[in-house]
Amino acid sequence: MERNTYRTSQLLEILGVSRDALRYYEELGIVKPNQNETNNYRQFDDNDMYTLMVADFYKKRNLSMREVRELQEGRAIHELEHLFDIKADQLEMTIRNNKHMLQKIKETKTFCEEINKYLNNYSIKELPTYEVLGEFSDFYSFLEYPAILESMDLKKEDILSKIMRTFTFNQDGFIDSKMYIVEKHKTNLKEKSGCYLRHSKCIYTIVEDGKYQNGDNDIKDKAFDLTLEWGNEQGLKPKGIAFVNTRLITYLDNKERAFLEIYIPVEE
Repeated sequence: MERNTYRTSQLLEILGVSRDALRYYEELGIVKPNQNETNNYRQFDDNDMYTLMVADFYKKRNLSMREVRELQEGRAIHELEHLFDIKADQLEMTIRNNKHMLQKIKETKTFCEEINKYLNNYSIKELPTYEVLGEFSDFYSFLEYPAILESMDLKKEDILSKIMRTFTFNQDGFIDSKMYIVEKHKTNLKEKSGCYLRHSKCIYTIVEDGKYQNGDNDIKDKAFDLTLEWGNEQGLKPKGIAFVNTRLITYLDNKERAFLEIYIPVEE
């Protein structure tokens, strides 16, 4: 039986394969088209078309094209079943990671909306529950950062979100500062042991830091003075500690804009 032959353009149209993908399949040896001696065009036959459909079948089941090429060499059914177990586990992990990333996206989008409401404005909020996993001396003490990596899943978490800056102060000014390595929890986790930050009543605000807004100046003193001034007007008594999270970094005119949220616990 004479086999049909197809030019590259026809194959792309019939199967919906991209030109780059087809070239990659050829490099791996998944398909091996003949060369037309008259015009040097590649010619694909019915077997090539069928092979590409099989490759797509396995691609849609999370196999790489290299794995498809290995399958062409021969696999028993039980070997294929084991391979599918591996692929299912990998895909489930990817789904979990993507769900986590989606939640991060939603949280950051919500914070973008909150900037308009809370930037340089003040309100009373509860500090979300944070578990303290460790601490280090300063934001720029990068040689201490391996301690952060020990407490995080690098596939799902980012370093900035694991860091909380804390300040202690009194009526005369700042006393000390340190960096906490934290993990945010949705519940109070009262039944679990560990060190947790729990404050039900805090002065809350968002401030903008970074070179675009402040150049090389440190806004710490100004931001806290204004926040504590508002609290004093409301008759609030601070507990002498403040927590600062970096929630968003962006750029304008090639200059950094950092948006920080500040929680200052006050007496009930």
